[in-house]
Amino acid sequence: MNPLTQHLSSLPSDLVVALQAEFQKLHQQYFLGNWEPSQLDGGRFAEHVFRILEVKQSGNFTPIGTNIQRITIYNTVSQNTSMPESLRFQVLKLADLILDFRNKRNVAHPGTVDVNEMDSTFVIHAANWIVAELIRLETSMSPEDAQAEIKKIIERKVPIVEEIGGRLKCLDPRLDAKKKALVFCYQKYPEPVSLDELNDWMRYSNKGVLRKQLEDLDKDGRLDFRDDIAQLTKKGVPWVEKNIPFELEV
Repeated sequence: MNPLTQHLSSLPSDLVVALQAEFQKLHQQYFLGNWEPSQLDGGRFAEHVFRILEVKQSGNFTPIGTNIQRITIYNTVSQNTSMPESLRFQVLKLADLILDFRNKRNVAHPGTVDVNEMDSTFVIHAANWIVAELIRLETSMSPEDAQAEIKKIIERKVPIVEEIGGRLKCLDPRLDAKKKALVFCYQKYPEPVSLDELNDWMRYSNKGVLRKQLEDLDKDGRLDFRDDIAQLTKKGVPWVEKNIPFELEV
């Protein structure tokens, strides 16, 4: 079960799944530097946040796929003093602002400001804060722990990689050492991976030779590899997605 589905289990499951999907797509597009698509995903994410606020307000929500009554929801929720203040003020206002970035900053509709990284950075940080706050309210965990859960929510999953007993195993024997290393780093992103871990997961016969291959990946920019620690780069992520088939063949 995805951490978000688990932590927000008191909310309608289809709404949480939709929220999670847009949240993950927002992160993916932002990481790839696709500012306009990231803000479009951010807008859809914010619409689902409004639906969650509807649930908290009345127990019902506007069906997914139909237009929300943004102004009505905003006014009703902001005036409901029985709801937690962070929902009425911060979550509500941030979601409303994310929608403004989509609608009035040359994203969904023509505007006077070009789509840019600064706007997208605000949107993704606002979305992160909203998700962490929803988790905190639903589980009573600390803000720090709630923030840590976000990394699990956006974790990349690759069908050709399986975790067994804490170790990763590549299920495609056709991949060479460099591609396996990249796939493992993709699976763990944004967490770094040590040379020892890669050597263990790949059962490589010579750690020195593996180190040299990781250094080659560092030189061409697909990995950052230093002090025997590897991490995928912004160049490495799309390269993996474009050049390595993820689907498992049996």
